[in-house]
Amino acid sequence: MTKPYKSEPAVVNGIVAAAAAVIALLVAFGLDLDDTQQAAILGVVAVLAPIVAAIVTRSKVTPVNRP
Repeated sequence: MTKPYKSEPAVVNGIVAAAAAVIALLVAFGLDLDDTQQAAILGVVAVLAPIVAAIVTRSKVTPVNRP
C-alpha cells in the first residue's frame, strides 16, 4: 500500500483546504478574525504545507544509483 504523500501531490492542496475549513469553523463559532487575517493565515499555510510535505516525503525516499 502506497503512502498518499509519496504518490499524491494533491495532499498539499488538501492541507490548505483543511486549514481553510478549520478557519471557517472557528469564525462560525465566534473567533474574531477579519478577512485580512484569514487570508494571512491561509497564505502562511499555503507556504508551509509544501515545505512540510517535501520534508516528510524526502525522509521516505530511498536514493537510487543512476545508470
